[in-house]
Amino acid sequence: MSVAQHLLAPLLKRPVSSSGWRLLSWDDEQGLCAHLQGPTGTVLLVELEARDDARECWARTRLFNVTVRRQFEGAAALEEEHRRVVDGFVRMVRHQEKSVALPPAAPPAERRTLVREVTRERVLMAEGPGHYYINPYVGCMIGCTYCYVMDRANFSRRLAGDPEHPWGHWVDVKTDAPEVLAKEVENTTPGLVRMSPIITDPYMPLEKTYRITRRCLEILLPAGFRPVLLTRAARVVADIDLFRQYPDRVAVGLSIPTDDDRLRQAFEPRADSVEERFEALEQLHAAGVATFAVIQPMLPMDTKAVAERLAGCVRAVRIDRMHDVWRIRHLYENAAILHATEDGFFDRTEAELRAHFTRLGVAVDELDDLAPLVTPPDGNEAS
Repeated sequence: MSVAQHLLAPLLKRPVSSSGWRLLSWDDEQGLCAHLQGPTGTVLLVELEARDDARECWARTRLFNVTVRRQFEGAAALEEEHRRVVDGFVRMVRHQEKSVALPPAAPPAERRTLVREVTRERVLMAEGPGHYYINPYVGCMIGCTYCYVMDRANFSRRLAGDPEHPWGHWVDVKTDAPEVLAKEVENTTPGLVRMSPIITDPYMPLEKTYRITRRCLEILLPAGFRPVLLTRAARVVADIDLFRQYPDRVAVGLSIPTDDDRLRQAFEPRADSVEERFEALEQLHAAGVATFAVIQPMLPMDTKAVAERLAGCVRAVRIDRMHDVWRIRHLYENAAILHATEDGFFDRTEAELRAHFTRLGVAVDELDDLAPLVTPPDGNEAS
């Protein structure tokens, strides 16, 4: 039994409480997280990270910082009922972790790059009514040093007793993911499926060899699911032939943090160039694929030029700042852009981008699902 299964054992044995709340899903690849769904459909995402008394959180246990938010509801505050549910969850964790010993860090792996072929019992993870996500891989060889999930992934590996390895130099390939997914979709209501670069990038270099993302898409699309893919890799255009077959059922986005490739190299040295990403969006758009861009983290840029370049090839954008700047302040120092760590920079840049996109008629998405991009104009789900 994994640490996550032990901590969640009471919910796994009795998935629906007397108040109607239930464990919708759980995951232990990026820290430990649980989606709790209420009787009216509200979903709370509860995440457990390594305990750090210097960071704000909802609650702390012996081993964890606990954070919580309402899924797909932005910054909506928790209501009294939600607070009771989360407090009950924390009490359960505190009780269960009494018998958990945090494994000592395993010695570092000898190989510089560690690629493991692994199998999984679950692939399609629910995160809300009609919303799912899939990680075709765990770990990312693009390895952006500002990635917020890096510490969570390392903590998960420690809980599993796996060897230490630098972020960006290890990947677990879910070789049986397509076969597991094929069985899951037979008994799952179709919905939106997120495949994005959080714990992995679906189109990182290994995808050229293993094609796990492609094979999963070949199962999801004909079954009526609606994938939303986000990547930093221009190789996503290799699947245009597949996307074209389902024009109302798939959306593809590229991360565009800046138009200055010198800064891209400083922050994302192993990712594709900004120009390659712009060109990929243009190819996807020309092929009739629904496209979007995520401008996160915002780095110094010509906001007008970025907006005008994207306006011709995307339907929507999402904008967000760099979080936990303190962790990667050295990157800003090395690039001589310390001013870009200040709140004023993020506020001004976002305001300029929003104004330009509004002028150009490009939607600025506020939520997490981008569902309108893969929903036909009549509002009905693609079938």
